[in-house]
Amino acid sequence: MPHRSKSAPKSGLAKSSIAPSAVTFPTHSGPSGKGQPENSHLAKNAVYWRQRLLLRQYHFPAVIGSEADLSVRIDHAGVGFYFPLGTPDAEVAAAKACQIFQSVAKQGWSAVRRRFSRELILAFEWCTNPVLWTYTTIHTLVGEPAEREADLSPANPNRQRILVLEADVGIRRALCWSVSQQPGFVSVPCDSTASFPQALEVHKPRLVLLNRNLARSIGFKTAGVISRIQPEVPALAYSVYADGDQMFTSTPGGAAGYMVKRVMPDRLLEPILKVAGRSELITEDFLLRVKYYFQELLQLRPDHNNQAMLKLTHREREVMELLSKGCVDKEIAQVMGISVWTVHGHIKNIFERLQVRTRTEAVIHYLEK
Repeated sequence: MPHRSKSAPKSGLAKSSIAPSAVTFPTHSGPSGKGQPENSHLAKNAVYWRQRLLLRQYHFPAVIGSEADLSVRIDHAGVGFYFPLGTPDAEVAAAKACQIFQSVAKQGWSAVRRRFSRELILAFEWCTNPVLWTYTTIHTLVGEPAEREADLSPANPNRQRILVLEADVGIRRALCWSVSQQPGFVSVPCDSTASFPQALEVHKPRLVLLNRNLARSIGFKTAGVISRIQPEVPALAYSVYADGDQMFTSTPGGAAGYMVKRVMPDRLLEPILKVAGRSELITEDFLLRVKYYFQELLQLRPDHNNQAMLKLTHREREVMELLSKGCVDKEIAQVMGISVWTVHGHIKNIFERLQVRTRTEAVIHYLEK
């Protein structure tokens, strides 16, 4: 469940409850035509970044740190990510943010992705119609010792193997760590579609997790629903997003219903844990368990969420209706005939009334009203 927002530890720090679009940097087209932060000479100064630090509170348990550690959003050349800075000290965090920005500007995103940890959303697509997704927040694991193969020794005969197909090393390490925290399971990393057939044959996994972008390359044509990749091996595709808003606007349209639930990184397989350990199951059994899982969530949901929705003003409900259709702040402002800053004010009030921290969580509450 979402946490309540906390105040930033020092003056000048942006609160984590502020919508992401309100803290990204304005851009203009430079000589190359690519977006650059305004006053880019200032962006090279740690003082500039001191005012843009965020308290995101999405701590990844595989990393030493705390929920007080600061983060920053960095946008460059039309691409943007949140970066956990690994410290609650604003001066140290600002210096690191400055370093990351300079690395992006000089070396490009590919080099930065390998060197600095990013905060990302992983959405696991259990079913397309209705849309049943779980999602979690990870921090990519970079700068670690060379990745080791999962412990497949006879000492763990009861741990079932989950093959993780992911080309990005930072995402792969974080996802493998998360999988191996599931009771009774151990992860097996696979870094390419070329090595996938051999990994599938050698390790004989109970389940395959694969990046949606690689699905068709290995012949998995049913991304969006847990399905067979081999007669007795189910596979589940996941998608990677820079933030929750991007994830929500990417959900497929036209479904009969939508339910998206946040899970902790060490509970990724929560929808199927009750059946995954059984030896004789077909893929359809997994999908049936997933549907039961989401039904149980609806039955257990307290009615105070609906009560909170009733507290929204007429204008706030109008904003929620437009948000649920994927409209951005500028579009909402145009439709409602108000300023973008007024839209920001309505969204801030909505967050407080619904006790949520992101637009995604607010829209989920609205759709479930």
